[in-house]
Amino acid sequence: MNKILTYILIFLTFSCVEKKESKSDIKVENKEIISIKTASTELKAEPIVEIKKSDSLFINPNNFKYSNLNVFDLRGWYYGKIVDSLKSFSSKEKLVEYFQDERLKGENIYPVNYQYFSIQKNDKSEKIITIIEGDESCCHDLHYLIYNSENKLLSDNIVAGTGGDGMWGYDQYGKFVNDSTYILTRIDMEEIELENGGTETHIDSVITNYRFYKNKPFEKLTEQKFKKVEKH
Repeated sequence: MNKILTYILIFLTFSCVEKKESKSDIKVENKEIISIKTASTELKAEPIVEIKKSDSLFINPNNFKYSNLNVFDLRGWYYGKIVDSLKSFSSKEKLVEYFQDERLKGENIYPVNYQYFSIQKNDKSEKIITIIEGDESCCHDLHYLIYNSENKLLSDNIVAGTGGDGMWGYDQYGKFVNDSTYILTRIDMEEIELENGGTETHIDSVITNYRFYKNKPFEKLTEQKFKKVEKH
């Protein structure tokens, strides 16, 4: 009988010790999970602040609507849509800073006719942006502007456009097919009134392949022309 009581006491003693050890293990694991979550939250906020500060020195990303475009197309961008959807320039000083052309200080230059469009690149070594130049009465052209590390303008090329006057209108649009080639398509349309009271539309299309340079104007490689007449 004494032996049986002894075995029972030994069994109860070991079972209590195991329960205590399992409870302490759970507490340690909970502490580790909490500390990991806190550390990851603190790391996410730091790099975002640094990027915004570096971008705002010469180019303010908040002014531009798009970024990293490969296709440039202003078809459907009439004057009202351009003014309502894009941010316009507010001073000639900023125009001169981007285009680096003193003629923009002239009396007939209005900053409201220029709009910020896209940021293509914004690194310390190189910056590329696009800006629309236009007016209410006729046409709008999209400038592709490239700057070096000192914010000096290296090249200014027209990569898209749209507009018209009376019975004539045009669209030009394009895309980069690789790092060194830009294909630009231009379509001019003019409606002509005939003596018999009818009309016909003359359509002239030009597809041009350009060699893309970062420090000088695009170089024309090939050009294809097409003509078409539609009678009404």
